[in-house]
Amino acid sequence: MDPRYKEVIKYGVAFAVLLLAFFGGSYILKGFLGTEYPMMVVVSESMVPTLGVGDYIIVAQIPDVNSMPAAPQPDGEIIVFLRPGSSDEYIVHRAIRKLGDGGTVSFVTKGDNNAFPDGTPVPASNIMGKVIGHVPLVGYFSLFIKTTRGFGLVLAFMALAFFIDYILPPKRHVGGRFPVLSLVPLAVAPLVAASFWLIPNSGTHLGLESLALGVWYLACLLTPLAFHDDDSGVMLWLYHLVLIMVPIAADMVWWTNHITPSMWWVSRGSTVPINWLLIQEQPAFDTVFNSVLRSLIPGVVIFVVVLYAKRKGWEPFASLQRRLRGAPPEPPPTVPEAPAQEPASPAVAPDSTDEPTPPNSQGL
Repeated sequence: MDPRYKEVIKYGVAFAVLLLAFFGGSYILKGFLGTEYPMMVVVSESMVPTLGVGDYIIVAQIPDVNSMPAAPQPDGEIIVFLRPGSSDEYIVHRAIRKLGDGGTVSFVTKGDNNAFPDGTPVPASNIMGKVIGHVPLVGYFSLFIKTTRGFGLVLAFMALAFFIDYILPPKRHVGGRFPVLSLVPLAVAPLVAASFWLIPNSGTHLGLESLALGVWYLACLLTPLAFHDDDSGVMLWLYHLVLIMVPIAADMVWWTNHITPSMWWVSRGSTVPINWLLIQEQPAFDTVFNSVLRSLIPGVVIFVVVLYAKRKGWEPFASLQRRLRGAPPEPPPTVPEAPAQEPASPAVAPDSTDEPTPPNSQGL
């Protein structure tokens, strides 16, 4: 088999495993946490700042609903429940008061960001579980690829990474060592996302995400130059793009345009399960998709252009790559020497004795 096809298959399998980890992990957790939907994504701002928009939430079974704490923030349990009278509308709110006794127990619920409690008490039988943890921001990835255009964009990024060797010139190998510090720009965006555990949703988020986006452009410049193995650099860049930068770009739309994922499609509820279903977008998603494109396409162009220039050996990219890796400068091209010419034989002067004597040479 052609080695290039083997690489495509290898990276395709790696990305499929990654997707299965996101979506299949939910099924694996069912047995451990005892809930139908152990992983869900927050799609509205009703629980801000306790739970941010785009957060993954981990939902575990409640052994005894009757003993579940119900009190105003911050003491009441945060629960996921099926809204009374609905079969597919899932809500994540806080239980603030318990009503009734025994088998007729129900709970008054309220979003931490809502001014008033929910209108209908929630029967204990509608409660799916309690929130035991959350992962900030990255839930946007699973929401984005639930849309047709979002899924298509991620597929396009994957295709670019898998077939880039067919598009660009052949690889050029440069010596030296891998500059570990070149990974720092790639680490900024994950650190920003992780900081949201410590900094609840606030006005600082947009500034931090804008910083992460700007530094990512720098990473798109440095990553192609830092890696000796282009395949490793491309795959690291691809995972970073779809898993971190897509969520950051989508969250920036919420802060700038106040469009939450609950507006991306016809949806009710404040949280949705992780599944493979594609959902028809609403007009509000046009703004989200176009904004994500405007944020990410410049970085994609920078990455591809720099990788092309490196492979072509264009300056100043070739020199920058050698400096980054500490590689010796390229030797000047050797000019083939011209073959040595044999010295010309000196002309032999004619012998005067051989010259014919002109007539009347005796003066006669």
